[in-house]
Amino acid sequence: EVGAGTGLNLAKYDSKLVTDLTVVDISDGMIEEARAKTKSLKLDFPVKFVKADATSQLQECFGSNTFDTVVDSFSLCVMGNEGARECLAQMSIVLKPEGRLLLLENSRSSSKFLGWYQDATATTAAAAGGKGCIYNQDVSRMIKESNILKIVEEKELFAGIFRAFECARN
Repeated sequence: EVGAGTGLNLAKYDSKLVTDLTVVDISDGMIEEARAKTKSLKLDFPVKFVKADATSQLQECFGSNTFDTVVDSFSLCVMGNEGARECLAQMSIVLKPEGRLLLLENSRSSSKFLGWYQDATATTAAAAGGKGCIYNQDVSRMIKESNILKIVEEKELFAGIFRAFECARN
């Protein structure tokens, strides 16, 4: 899991489906919180913790074609548009050719009014307490323009302000 933060998703992993988990975050503090959470959850699979910048160090840390599944939830928005594109490229490299990339991300709404509101407020909100999250990114377009990933399935949630993607390598 890329950008795992404090390990909010750890309890969601099904031990019938997960044989081992690698948790990546750029922050030592976040990794330590996730590590503590893992101990209290008593997961049935091993968890490895790696400090890395997902925009530039995934291939360096893990090599190519390493993971069956790569998961990222709500972290692309804090990387900025260029960082998000770089992260998508890094995730595709560490993904096995037949693997899947699963994303749950903030996204620009498909609603004309909500999209306009997001465009008008995203930069200010990110700077004023939104933890840097640019919540009007067009993640779908980023994936399509990457030429390295294809969207297998895209689900729009809450008028498109959130989107879930299942992606594969091209």
